[in-house]
Amino acid sequence: MTEENKNDEVLLSKEEVFDVIKFAQTMYNASYNLLTPDLLNQRIKEISFNPLSPTERNITDALGNAKNSEEQLREYIEFFEIMSMPLKRIFSYMASHLAFDLQYTVKNEMKDEEYNSKSFLKDKNILYEYFDKFDYRSFFRNISKQLLRNEVCVVVPREDKETIVLQELPLSYCKITARGRRAPLISFNFYYFLQPGVDINLYPNFFKKKYAELFDGGKTVQKYNPSLSPELRGLSEYNFWVDLPPSEGWVFKLDTSLMTAIPYFSAMLPLLINDQTMIALQKNINMASAAKILFGEVPMRKDDKGASVADMVALTPVQLGQFMALAKSAVGEAIKVSAAPLENMQAFDFEGDTDVLSKWIQTSMSMSGMDTALIYSMQTKANWVDSQLSFESDSKIMEQQLYPQFAAFLDYWVNLRTNKYKYRFRLEGNDYYLNRTQRYDRAMGMADKGIVLPQLISSAIGLLPQELERMLQESRGTGFVDKLTPIISGFQMSGKDVEGGRPKSSDSELGESGAQTRETGSNEAKKLK
Repeated sequence: MTEENKNDEVLLSKEEVFDVIKFAQTMYNASYNLLTPDLLNQRIKEISFNPLSPTERNITDALGNAKNSEEQLREYIEFFEIMSMPLKRIFSYMASHLAFDLQYTVKNEMKDEEYNSKSFLKDKNILYEYFDKFDYRSFFRNISKQLLRNEVCVVVPREDKETIVLQELPLSYCKITARGRRAPLISFNFYYFLQPGVDINLYPNFFKKKYAELFDGGKTVQKYNPSLSPELRGLSEYNFWVDLPPSEGWVFKLDTSLMTAIPYFSAMLPLLINDQTMIALQKNINMASAAKILFGEVPMRKDDKGASVADMVALTPVQLGQFMALAKSAVGEAIKVSAAPLENMQAFDFEGDTDVLSKWIQTSMSMSGMDTALIYSMQTKANWVDSQLSFESDSKIMEQQLYPQFAAFLDYWVNLRTNKYKYRFRLEGNDYYLNRTQRYDRAMGMADKGIVLPQLISSAIGLLPQELERMLQESRGTGFVDKLTPIISGFQMSGKDVEGGRPKSSDSELGESGAQTRETGSNEAKKLK
């Protein structure tokens, strides 16, 4: 710098320097606190859905290092849920199994007279109020589908005067860092709230307070202490990471035997990546099969043996072209027309296996371990017994791994509200009608023996215990029973009113031959003769 330039240099005062820094900080914070509908929409979609298109090499590498490729595998599975209708059907099929039929018992040692005490009825009303506000079936079913996609789902309960909802946390900012007594425990990266389009006011007060501690200097940041008890985990912090207590971040995981979050259907990725190749192959086969080449013999002159080959052709090139154009316009694009001045030519077409894609889909779906006839229409006739056993097996996978977790969630949150009496919850059943029929028959069979368990009945017919109780109260209060018409019993009916023959078997008792007979209606046809 020359002496002349030094004289022109403008020096800032200390106050001006701080003003510049403050301005820069304000601009920085403004950019990170920017909220627009487009940004909010983008962030809410990223919470649970971030598909990524893979290559065959990407999939091989990710599966080869699955422990360190959890996020990539989740993104690949989400991508193929868009691209593969069979995989989408598998997710819907598995998630729709669970009926979430609820039963509960009191943990306390009870005396008969306590069930009518004020303290018990007060806690019972708290229990009823919780399930009146919380549509647990809807939220648990959504969580089940997320677990099939991502293996892990992290939620925060939110409540107002009328409803209780489960707010999902962005999985890419959560890490499982401990095993809890009821569920895995996580740490959350609060850097998430520095992104444009994220409003801290849309999250519980715990997150607002922690944000103030970390970024606004509201409190001294705590040291990292992961060995704290679950309820005190909020006091443990490391950089932007905060250990969440179960009251602020509840973790559901499909397979709790491992803490690695690898999607359940990751093993299908090497097959799914070839779906588009098989679709293109099927298209080529169909196009080749649809095409037909029509060869015709152009007549040759036989009376002029000394002429050249060109002179021996009966039609001139111009005449042949006009004829070919006429023939082409008549048969359309599917048939190729050709001609050659040769003899003994034959027409031919291309025939191929037109079921390549169907066989491929059936093969890839069988890798899921399910009966493909239950979730995808195939030409192979479904076996009634095998399909029923397969459905029950698939249901057990979901029931045994998820019902205990959902019950533990209800145990924790309901018993936080009650005072003296604590409850234990149980979920059971699937939505298959045979399962409901079996559970109903079991409940009514026990009632015939004097063992009347109202919750078994409400569970079998898909009602909450409080819903059944309220319906019975309404029935008694309105005198509904007095309005019913008496039903004539069987021994009072004439022979014309009673069908003969062996009683009809239930679907659960049918074998393969019985199912086929009922399907074809052969017994009904005999009655008409």
